[in-house]
Amino acid sequence: MNFAQIVRSALLTLQTQKLRTALTLFGMIWGTASVVFLLAWGLGLERMLESGFTRLGKNVVHAWPGKIGEDFTPAADRRELWFTPAEVEAVEKGVRNADLVLGESRGWYPVTYGSTLLTRDVRGVEPRHMHVRGTRIAAGRAITRADVGSRHRVAVLGDTARQKILGPEGRLGATIRILGTPFEVIGFFERVGTQLTRDADEIDEQVWIPITALHGIRPGRGADREVIDIVVLRARSRETYDDLKTEVRSILARQLGVSPDDEEAVIVMSPIENLKAMPIDQMRGMLFVLAVTTLGIGGIGILNMMLDSVQERRQEIGVRLAVGARRRDVVGQFFLETLVVTGVGGLVGLGLGVGLCALLGSLHAPDVIPLPILRAWIVWTALGVMTLVGVLSGLIPAWRAAGVDPSVTLRAE
Repeated sequence: MNFAQIVRSALLTLQTQKLRTALTLFGMIWGTASVVFLLAWGLGLERMLESGFTRLGKNVVHAWPGKIGEDFTPAADRRELWFTPAEVEAVEKGVRNADLVLGESRGWYPVTYGSTLLTRDVRGVEPRHMHVRGTRIAAGRAITRADVGSRHRVAVLGDTARQKILGPEGRLGATIRILGTPFEVIGFFERVGTQLTRDADEIDEQVWIPITALHGIRPGRGADREVIDIVVLRARSRETYDDLKTEVRSILARQLGVSPDDEEAVIVMSPIENLKAMPIDQMRGMLFVLAVTTLGIGGIGILNMMLDSVQERRQEIGVRLAVGARRRDVVGQFFLETLVVTGVGGLVGLGLGVGLCALLGSLHAPDVIPLPILRAWIVWTALGVMTLVGVLSGLIPAWRAAGVDPSVTLRAE
């Protein structure tokens, strides 16, 4: 039999018992669609989690002062620590595994506009904060070096802060008051969205002003008003985060005169730790196993259908063998028939999976549900698994057909 005849024979097998065929093909269709959809959904889930954790800033690392730990000093003498610009400069000069280092001051302060009075997360920042945090300006401009150098009283508002403080009619150039001091609104941030890792308040809720302007209006600790509340760094890579953490703690401990082993004195944290702690690789593997198992169940259905087909066509096989057909020809026929049946169900399932991914991917709800992300390797993986299932499902029926004894089948006829 040539290939066209084998295809016709396979299609005839599908038409013989329509209910059995429908149930068998449904398993194959659903299994292949599951491989495509679950792998794409897993990729989308991974992307959503990573995006949520990195909205605070990609590879951002925070270091802030605490108190000397009880293991290093009596509890009654646990003095409070704080940073100054000297600590920021020391870290910037000494650290090797970060490409950006800067100081940030912050506080929850009253912000007034007209009759509106709210307590907001106010950040004293440098221009480079835009690069560390990955924020973008939707309207107006960002804080510049000139603003920091001249202590300009200007402010940039997060998307939610803009709506709450200025209201729907608020515009650039409006004057707000922070701690009773007037600041001109010069810019609005683009919406950042939900952050899975919080740094006090979300960026959308924050008000940014030049760090020197904040130092000029807020009460100082003792005689020092230029207290740096936190050192912000951008790690060169996630792989070097542990080394960076050791570096930063060592430098700051030396500056503050405390032990580098005192984790309560200098606290270093990053969303990188959250990402490392998440079993993303294991989750992806679990989804793959689940999808392949579903497809394997569909393959078992095809295996049973082809075994039934061999049993029903024993006389046909016996006649072919009696008139000179070789057993390898019979093996090839039933093996290819199984591949054709598998291909019909698999390709329909592939189309269903791709279509479902495209449909859900067109929705705009990235902060609510993970949207599947379809990639070429996912399609090729589905095709590869489908082919493997077809091969395994075809071997047993093919060998069963080749083992038919012509004399027995002819006598039965």
